[in-house]
Amino acid sequence: MPGVWLGGAGRFFGVTNSKNDPDRPVPPSSGKPDTSDLANRIKKAQDARLAANGGNVASRQGDMSALARGLRIGTEFVAAILVGTGIGYVIDQVAGTGPWAMLIMFMMGFAAGILNVIRVVAEFNARNAAPGQDADKVD
Repeated sequence: MPGVWLGGAGRFFGVTNSKNDPDRPVPPSSGKPDTSDLANRIKKAQDARLAANGGNVASRQGDMSALARGLRIGTEFVAAILVGTGIGYVIDQVAGTGPWAMLIMFMMGFAAGILNVIRVVAEFNARNAAPGQDADKVD
């Protein structure tokens, strides 16, 4: 039995009774590689990259970017100042001491913010110390 040409669709569909019919048209291959082949190629490329970098590649999620570090440092500093100022404001409202408790607590919050920044930077330096270098030793 001959195949059917669907002119509008531009495809040839064979109409046969058997899958083993020698007159049955063979569907054209898509020309795309198999996905398992692609997965193997990706794995080989990742292994080659890992070997080229000495096997010491940090994951992008595990290592903080410079922007994230800066935002954390700034947040620590501003939060300490705001908390100190807020506590001073509450003390002034309860005790009726005017702006003095708020000013004193603002300065204490500023000092606490500087200490927080020093602590965070020391933590970053200790985590990212060069191999063979003491993290505690600062020149």
